[in-house]
Amino acid sequence: MAEKRFEYRYATEDELEEMKQREFSGWMFTYVSAGLARGETFDDWIREMVVGPNFVVKSYPRFCTRGYAFTTQKRRRSSTTYDAGVCSASGDDVYYGHIHEILEIKYLGMVGLRCTVFYCDWHDNTLDRGVRTDAFGVTSVNSRRKLQYYDPFILASQADQVCYIKYPRVRNRDDPWVTVTRLNPRGRVQGSSELEDPLQPNTSGNLSAAEDLAGVGLVVDLTDFGEEAVVYVDDEPVIGEFHQDPDSDSAGDDDSETD
Repeated sequence: MAEKRFEYRYATEDELEEMKQREFSGWMFTYVSAGLARGETFDDWIREMVVGPNFVVKSYPRFCTRGYAFTTQKRRRSSTTYDAGVCSASGDDVYYGHIHEILEIKYLGMVGLRCTVFYCDWHDNTLDRGVRTDAFGVTSVNSRRKLQYYDPFILASQADQVCYIKYPRVRNRDDPWVTVTRLNPRGRVQGSSELEDPLQPNTSGNLSAAEDLAGVGLVVDLTDFGEEAVVYVDDEPVIGEFHQDPDSDSAGDDDSETD
């Protein structure tokens, strides 16, 4: 970025950022290729990544990661639940949208790099025109206003799940504003950390405060679930974001390949 600032001294920060997004992959490939020609060493995954991904990707109707079960907007039309709402934060800006397609991208080579991205339709995030927050902290989005510039892709690891609920209106039923409700990941319990000391029976049968929390026997220890805990609500085959086996790519009869 410093080289671009020196080369284009009169360019604005937005222009430099756009230039970086457009030219970074080519610059990275040139940098690694020149380094290899000089005898420098790079990790295998870096050498495979700069070559670029395979042009054939897999499309899935459902994807489970970080306690969320995401589905595409096309699939939710035949379902009684809604799992296609998504939001993603970039700095202070929060974007709300719907998942249009779930794609798995692979890189050629021995390492077998892969990543999962969401192709999304985003709502306009302009304050008071596309998104607003009332005095009670409730966020609403205008379902008819779309994001003006083209930036549909996000990594699955950047996505949080939301659902959109219409206002229960009697007169103006065509009101485009819908409320945003964030969903809690499965396997996580949100609560206050200001809890009283747990009580456990001692040998005499009386209750006393347990000094060592590790000695308290829990019926269900939610701390063992970890970040990747997912509860599957049906038997439909899905893929995981951190799938390690490059040879087992089957996700049931619902997956398809896109050129």
